[in-house]
Amino acid sequence: MKKIFSFIILFSLFFAPLACVAGDDNAPKKAYVTKSQKQTMTRRINDICDRLLERNKISTKVRMKLKKTSDVNAYANMYREIVVFSGLIKICENDDELAGVIAHELGHLVNAHVYKINIVNDIASISLQAAKEVPIVGLPAALVYKVGFRTWMRSEEFESDVTAVDLLVGAGYNPLGMLSILQKITGEKYIDFLKTHPSGEKRTLYIYDYIAHTYPEFIEKGFDTESYEEFLAYYEDVSEERAQNPEKMIKHQKKFEKLEEKRKKKYEKYQRKWMKKEEKKRQKELENLEKEKSNQDAA
Repeated sequence: MKKIFSFIILFSLFFAPLACVAGDDNAPKKAYVTKSQKQTMTRRINDICDRLLERNKISTKVRMKLKKTSDVNAYANMYREIVVFSGLIKICENDDELAGVIAHELGHLVNAHVYKINIVNDIASISLQAAKEVPIVGLPAALVYKVGFRTWMRSEEFESDVTAVDLLVGAGYNPLGMLSILQKITGEKYIDFLKTHPSGEKRTLYIYDYIAHTYPEFIEKGFDTESYEEFLAYYEDVSEERAQNPEKMIKHQKKFEKLEEKRKKKYEKYQRKWMKKEEKKRQKELENLEKEKSNQDAA
């Protein structure tokens, strides 16, 4: 029975069509934002999103939305919207940090995470309901879904993080900005992450390792924020521990070499989709020009 439910979840994930990702909006606290502030914030997030899409040649249509709330959060939904809370914008010290947040959510969209999540939830709900009618299998089914779904959600967060790094670099932002804002918001002061998310330390370390391996010039450049300095202090201990285990370091290096190759293929896939869309657009324009010419000749 466990294998059956595992198969249902895995089948849903691998065969779900293109879509977006998930966010949770649980009654955020209201915040006062003036009309002028709202216009400025809205223009800022739109400009950043447009830059990320255009410079990376991403064909996914995205709508940015601002939510006036003191909560610190952002999410993407199945309608291909990225919702950014005003409370989050206020703690971003620069556009690199804010771009890091938007790029992460954009990473969910271009990797079709949310649509897959919705399908898995729907199928799992039906399956779990059926399992309730047969009490002997109800508990195993629930456990398979709970453990499998959380593990998958964590992997999606990591994928979205490294996707965001690629998009940030492609758009001319410093990818360390995402690490900086993540370090800032994963503490108790702002966000208590869901159990479906990896811990803040794991995510920031994973992002840093990917940048260090794939875009080392940014590590040399650095990032001038207190939260980034806090991360570096944590990383010093990690680096010393790694140095004591050469075999582990070799495995670590191979892991990120494979990840870099995988990311190159994914990025090329985004580009191919954009080129196909542009080709269709050009073809339609040519057809319209031919129709206009035919009409003029007939006249």
